[in-house]
Amino acid sequence: MAMQKPELLPEDVCPCLRTKTMVLNTEYRRSAFEDAFTADTAFFHCLRTMAYHGPDGDDVSPDGCRPGRSCYPSPADLT
Repeated sequence: MAMQKPELLPEDVCPCLRTKTMVLNTEYRRSAFEDAFTADTAFFHCLRTMAYHGPDGDDVSPDGCRPGRSCYPSPADLT
């Protein structure tokens, strides 16, 4: 199943990574989401597990959910 990557995610971050700021209004969410990548108070979750950890059991984060991680989607899954 192909996944569309939200425009707010940096290029190489897993498309399954989410945070609540992604559902806020358009004007606010860009700055809020970008701030979340540098703030240590942001809470992220994985769409595959709907939890703070990925399918591999490790915690999710913008730094950790990158290519090379065992649960990162294959290029065929990404659109």
